[in-house]
Amino acid sequence: MKVIYDISVLGTGFYHQRARTGIARVIENVALRLYGSDELDLQLCAFQSFGQFLQARKYLEQDVVPFGECFYRGSGLTKKLIDMMTDIYQEPSASKHQMRIFLRAFNYTLKYLNFLNPSLDQAVLSRADVFHSTFYPLPERTKGEANLRRFITVYDLIPILYPQYFEFNEDHLIHEVVNSIAPGDWVVAISQSTKDDLCNYKEIDPSRVVVTHLAASDSFYPCSDTERIKAVKEKYRIPPAPYILSLCTLEPRKNIAQTIKSFLSLLQENRLSDLNLVLVGTKGWDFEHIFNEISNAPAFRDRIIVTGYIPDEDLAPLYSGAMMFVYPSFYEGFGLPPLEAMQCGVPVI
Repeated sequence: MKVIYDISVLGTGFYHQRARTGIARVIENVALRLYGSDELDLQLCAFQSFGQFLQARKYLEQDVVPFGECFYRGSGLTKKLIDMMTDIYQEPSASKHQMRIFLRAFNYTLKYLNFLNPSLDQAVLSRADVFHSTFYPLPERTKGEANLRRFITVYDLIPILYPQYFEFNEDHLIHEVVNSIAPGDWVVAISQSTKDDLCNYKEIDPSRVVVTHLAASDSFYPCSDTERIKAVKEKYRIPPAPYILSLCTLEPRKNIAQTIKSFLSLLQENRLSDLNLVLVGTKGWDFEHIFNEISNAPAFRDRIIVTGYIPDEDLAPLYSGAMMFVYPSFYEGFGLPPLEAMQCGVPVI
């Protein structure tokens, strides 16, 4: 069985920390499992745009994963154009002025090359049995292949159900995702809750929506190495004192402002002098009010540590060293961090 699997999100996440979320972790781990299977012929793609195609190539060139050989890079003239554009784009000696000129020409070229994206070459699609879109809407050009079974992963419908928590409200990508699902397609939902939300919102055969439950990866474990925990804390300037941990994108839906308010009340009501709050995660939409909450409490400002993005290899020691983990999100399709914390042996609220 030949499977085409989209890794556009992994390329985006390689360049932009904001895209390095639990979704990217799920996509990468599924790719690893597919790559290790003897039952299928895996081909990776990045079909959303030519820019994401280049980003995915760069991500795979870092040798952080073993499945780079499965990424289709085109053939003939298309491959030569892609290689030439990539070499120019990565030229280290180019000045800022030269790069601005190149990027302007590059953007115009992208509009043309989007039609030449080798990841969705019709000849490639005609030989495939399965096309799996892991985040973006199912592409139109996959509809014409009679023998191609189309799959799409849906993580949640929160932008539809609660648009107030998202920057673009009605124009959010999830509308395009849901509208791209045809009656003959298959949907992978990450939880029964997501399946229920989808089936309630869209007229779809529930038997074609399959729930695949998530789990924390093996990189999360109870770390008993006190020196390792100490080193990670020092790396991110976390004081040598007990701390409450939170890990999520810093945005309104995650309810971080209330977490900060509750933490400040805890300190004041119990007169605690040695407890800190550690907020891990990239800045999302409308994050300013979160930092306003910190600024509004100058006496406790140094007790709240905002680390930004932290790579997976440092998370197990950070989880393991925490007194507890808090995850007061208003709504989730599932939410991996509580499972990761529990797998590290940390109490979860």
